[in-house]
Amino acid sequence: MRVARAATVIWGLVLLIIGSFARHWGTVLEAGLTITSIAYGGLLGVFLLGLMPRRVPQNAAIFGMVAGIGTEVYLKLGTSVAFTWLAAIGTVVTFGSAWLASPLFERGSGERK
Repeated sequence: MRVARAATVIWGLVLLIIGSFARHWGTVLEAGLTITSIAYGGLLGVFLLGLMPRRVPQNAAIFGMVAGIGTEVYLKLGTSVAFTWLAAIGTVVTFGSAWLASPLFERGSGERK
């Protein structure tokens, strides 16, 4: 029960911080779709990795997801790329970086191909 309460407080603080940044992103709809695009780009990239016949190690997929979401956050905060492109770009970066990094994570991981 303590863990659940702590998680509730932590997520409340995270959402509060996101909400304070989101008020500068335009309308509520645009802010919501921007946040969704950032999250779904990485998620779709990892999903597509799971559909591939060759298995990608878990650490490579996590690396790819961090790279994809990091790229999307940079694009949102540092450039003028429209929010509609964030999910597509994040998907490509997540999939590509995980696929390229998979040989680095295969050694010693014990996973079968």
